[in-house]
Amino acid sequence: MSGIEPSLLRGLPHFRSLPEASLAAVARLARLRTCRAGEALFAEGEPARAFYFVRSGAVKLYRLGREGREQVLHHLGPGRSFAEAAVLSMPAYPAHAVALETPTELVEVAGAPFRERLAGDGELAVAMVASLSMWLAGLADRVEELSLTSASARLAHHLLRRPARREGEGLAIPLEMAKKELAQHLAMTPETLSRVLRRWQDAGIARSQGTRLLVLDEQRLDALAEGREDLSGRA
Repeated sequence: MSGIEPSLLRGLPHFRSLPEASLAAVARLARLRTCRAGEALFAEGEPARAFYFVRSGAVKLYRLGREGREQVLHHLGPGRSFAEAAVLSMPAYPAHAVALETPTELVEVAGAPFRERLAGDGELAVAMVASLSMWLAGLADRVEELSLTSASARLAHHLLRRPARREGEGLAIPLEMAKKELAQHLAMTPETLSRVLRRWQDAGIARSQGTRLLVLDEQRLDALAEGREDLSGRA
């Protein structure tokens, strides 16, 4: 592995505070990888040989249920990392990973030499602990999201954690993924998602505008997320 320019790592959350020597050492263990939509990065059960950062595009992590149905764990965009825990503490990847967009550009860091470097670099170890802590917080939020019974509640909970912008009569929230992928992410069918959005529009809560949602009644969206209001739509 010939490595990459250290500057490509400096903008990533893990490495912003690393000294130049540590950053250069990690850069020597990395390579850039460009994928097309639908291209598999690894499969559940494969040996954990590398972990990744998303530079552009998007990646989906998922598992397959007994009947072959996808159980989406995460959708990851630019700046996000994945598979560190597998490389550091597991013999195999615990899930599948696939690129969602063309192109999706990744930084791939080789696992075995990274572990060797980590053993003797305290500042790098601290950065990785911080990374895994962020993942743990994200997993806790994901568990909370999926524990909500109502499809409306799951969608509202998800949207309230997205960046938004005040615009005219409401609050514009960009949808970071296609509606089919969003439905999978929220453990519902695309048909259920469409029904929920129609109910929200009929109730004057929000309306869909292509790749974004315009929230017209923020108080009711909060009520849906907290279970104080239910427009049915269980799934």
